[in-house]
Order: sequence, then structure tokens, then C-alpha cells
Amino acid sequence: MVLMTSWITTHSLFSLSWDEWGSIVAILTAVVLILRWALNRAHTQLFEPTNESIRKLNESIDNQGNQLTNLQTRMEKGDKLFIRHDDQLQDHERRITHLEERK
Repeated sequence: MVLMTSWITTHSLFSLSWDEWGSIVAILTAVVLILRWALNRAHTQLFEPTNESIRKLNESIDNQGNQLTNLQTRMEKGDKLFIRHDDQLQDHERRITHLEERK
């Protein structure tokens, strides 16, 4: 009859000794730290210039939108002024025609 050994003893865990587990944890920690450093460096060197370009593009688009709004406002004011001057011109034309007919 085979006796089932426990998966954890005072000297091992899953048939590995505690110093082997310590080595595994140290290696995994080193790999995680190296990956974290590499990803942070990649983010700063690769993605930050792209993010800055996108930020500048957004500012430029916002600026163009503001200028377009200002131009539309000026055009509407100009249209109203043109209509008012056109009405004044027609009024003058009528008054001149009326004066010419009287004489």
C-alpha cells in the first residue's frame, strides 16, 4: 500500500524545497521588474511623442473651430449691415424718384 504524502511539509511545497521556491520568487520578481522598466521606457520614448502630436493637433482643431465661429459671426453681422444699407439705398432711390416726378 502506497501512502499519500502531503503536498506541503515543513521542508517542501509541491515537492520543491523552500530555497527553490525562494529562487523562483526572486526570478519572477526580477522578470516583472525588468518588464515594468521596459514598458515604462517604451511608453516614454514611443508613445509620449505621439501623444504630444495628438495634443497639438487637438489644440489646432479647437483653434480652427473658434476662428470659424468668429468668421461666421462676422459674416452674419456683415449680412445684416448689407441688408440695412440695401434698404437705405432703396429708400433713397424712392425719394429721388419721387422728387424727380414732382419737378
